Amino acid sequence: MMVMSMKKISIFVVGLIVFGTLFVSLSAQQRIAVLPFKNLDGKLEFNEWCFNLQDSLAKSLKNMDIQENQFRIVPIDSVEFALAELNLDPDNPQYFTDLWKAVKKMNVTKVVSGEFNVQGETIIINAKIYDVKLKLPLPNNQARDVFRKVNNVYDAIPEITQALFPGM
Repeated sequence: MMVMSMKKISIFVVGLIVFGTLFVSLSAQQRIAVLPFKNLDGKLEFNEWCFNLQDSLAKSLKNMDIQENQFRIVPIDSVEFALAELNLDPDNPQYFTDLWKAVKKMNVTKVVSGEFNVQGETIIINAKIYDVKLKLPLPNNQARDVFRKVNNVYDAIPEITQALFPGM
């Protein structure tokens, strides 16, 4: 009789452990990496915006979920380390392929990436959320063709954040 009850208790405990593990994995917050923006213009004087837009957008998205209930933004220094570890060069044709190797090392579920192009005194910015498994941008919640004057480039961050946030 004692053996039977011990067996039931051990099955119950194992069941609780399995259920608990499953619950934690399903309710775990998403880790999201914000990557440097791509300078489609190619002029070196605009390269600082690649990292400044990345940093500003990461901070803005983080402020949308300060308690990190829905997602956690990977710190910028961790993103930079993962990219530097593979010595990624945006001018290299293999950059996009190698970029996904760095993303895999960060253990994230989504990636935010963008690009910009300067046309005269206007900058055009696009930003997208990518599904890491598919390596494709999600069809919704993209910030497309956000136009700003060059001297007001960071005024675009709130608009981009509002477009992307529902997809986080």
